[in-house]
Amino acid sequence: MKKIYFPLCIALLLSFPGYAQLTVTAFANTPTVCAGSGTAISASASPVGYTISAIPNTLAPNQGINMLADAGVFMTTASAGSTLDDCRWDAITLPFSFRFFGTAYTNVCISSNGWISMGSSAGTTTGMGFTLPNATAPNNVIHGLTADLDLRGASGGSLEYFEDGVAPNRSFVISYTNVLFRTGGGSVSFQVVLKESSNIVEIHTNAFTNTTLAKAQGVENAAGTVANTVTGRNNTTNWVPTGFTNGYRFTPDVITFSWSPPTGLNTTSGAAVVASPLTTTVYTINATNTVSGATGSTTATITVDPASFTLAGTPVAGGAAVCLNNSVSATGTDYRNNNCNLIASILPSGASPVSNVVNTCVRVDTGATKKGTANLYAARNYDIEPQVNAATATATITLYFLQSEMDKFNLRAADSGHTLLPAGPSDATGIANLILRQFHGTGTRPGSYSAGTFTDFTTATAGVTVTWNAARNWWEVRFPVAGFSGFYLTSKKSAPIPVTLEYFKGNKQGNAHLLHWKVTCLSTAVRFSLERSVDGRQFVSIGAFSATQLQCLQPFSQTDAQPAAGLNYYRLGMTDADGKQSYSNVVALLNKESGFDVVNIIPSVVSGDRATLNITAASNTPVDVLVTDIAGKILQQQKVGLAIGSNAVALNTGRLAAGTYQVTVFAGGRRSATVRFVKQ
Repeated sequence: MKKIYFPLCIALLLSFPGYAQLTVTAFANTPTVCAGSGTAISASASPVGYTISAIPNTLAPNQGINMLADAGVFMTTASAGSTLDDCRWDAITLPFSFRFFGTAYTNVCISSNGWISMGSSAGTTTGMGFTLPNATAPNNVIHGLTADLDLRGASGGSLEYFEDGVAPNRSFVISYTNVLFRTGGGSVSFQVVLKESSNIVEIHTNAFTNTTLAKAQGVENAAGTVANTVTGRNNTTNWVPTGFTNGYRFTPDVITFSWSPPTGLNTTSGAAVVASPLTTTVYTINATNTVSGATGSTTATITVDPASFTLAGTPVAGGAAVCLNNSVSATGTDYRNNNCNLIASILPSGASPVSNVVNTCVRVDTGATKKGTANLYAARNYDIEPQVNAATATATITLYFLQSEMDKFNLRAADSGHTLLPAGPSDATGIANLILRQFHGTGTRPGSYSAGTFTDFTTATAGVTVTWNAARNWWEVRFPVAGFSGFYLTSKKSAPIPVTLEYFKGNKQGNAHLLHWKVTCLSTAVRFSLERSVDGRQFVSIGAFSATQLQCLQPFSQTDAQPAAGLNYYRLGMTDADGKQSYSNVVALLNKESGFDVVNIIPSVVSGDRATLNITAASNTPVDVLVTDIAGKILQQQKVGLAIGSNAVALNTGRLAAGTYQVTVFAGGRRSATVRFVKQ
């Protein structure tokens, strides 16, 4: 069957035999992307024709589910038209994407007069009486049996639609059953069938004898310039000579697409691709109609946001989190914030590859910190939680760190008993010292994760790489994981320090203060210096002595017989035989006959559900501890019995909303100074 083209188009094609006969268009879901992120690009080409072939006539059994009209009654309210003579139902959702004349659609409009329009709306409720092609509405139409049909009255027949079959070979069926002709008598049953994957249209028509009304059967493009109709059924009245029972298949021309360059594409063929370029790229799409030989091309530009080469997260006290909750691709996903700044990269791999949605967060503190533990950690840390199988899913993760974050860690490494992280790309020793520590379970800081266990990854671990990206000026740590959770950067511990403090404590004895401590000595000798301060900042020695390694086996004590009035702060200085010095924790004792003082609250910025209020007391004293908001409203109150000396009072902050709070201690009409903390 020859295709019907608008005459002017034929003249142009014949006059310019070298002209690119196809008009190719391309649409990108997101023309600007982050580097490493992808966007779908779809292409279409026109004109596209259809080859018509006769097939056995088979009507699928009606299902009676999505009824539009039945026995003269609206079963579903029409979108346009008030009677079942001329009306239309718009935006009927297709169960699959269907390509018609080269363009993909996801919904259709259904007319009471026997035609189906592609898209969400159409321009008429009548639409019959035209010889095709014709630019008059409706266009972009499948004419199942377009005529002046009438669904009114008890014998007006029925109209419904339904899905048949299973993916990827489903059919979408629009079924007209025993529908009357407006004049000339008779009725007809026919179905329009849209085929998934192949984009084939089928029209199945049962016999009828109406020879009065003009009727059309075929397909027409969106411009009304191209149509393919069944022989003898293009706005004609008498279809009887064409024979019954019959069915016709409309097979679209096959359009092939090729894409170049291949850089960043998941495929170089097909009408739709996913583009993930690292730099701004112009893609060329070439199309060929394999039936007519017509060709054409167009381009699509995907712009890469330059912010893609910045790591996410701004150093904030307490580590404010930057997160992205997004699905992970089987080929790997770069997780970025709204500004395209990079958080982390996840590639599903291993025995149980991670899938579905993964919440990926990065926190950056103002500098390296112990985060409430005995170990030092770099400022940048991560928390990665899949929505499905968080404890068992497997993947290869890439985490990113700045050299400045390594440098800040190294400033505190020695004092914290750690080796140095790399000072630069060529520092092989520093790279070997690096540890990526994974804490299992859920939590917000080392020591708070629910499982209570961790796994260390080093360059000696299979699959772990630590590389410097010179183009981006950042470190990339890539490693395989089984189970997700929190990830922190630290380093190997240095050799055991010569003097290790086991404890340093103090208590009040009458008018004196007794300080006692215990150490482990690897050094041949150690010198102790007991220091005191009245403000917690400036310390002076109040006594010093040396001890041998053997003497270190026993605990030590020293008395401050004349403490200063009020609050006294004590610390212990320790110097080994090689001259290396370290300090103990600080102990606060109150030099009064009675009373108490609040020393501090740790931490002052609370991200978990616990904080510790440190109080020193001159005598055994019952007190009330009040937590209030800034306006002074009491939120928590607890009674605590203070013992002489230092006391640690646990505060439950789990139910407090983010904000600033005050803590005040009351006893016998006396109140302490108020201290504040921030809940994140």
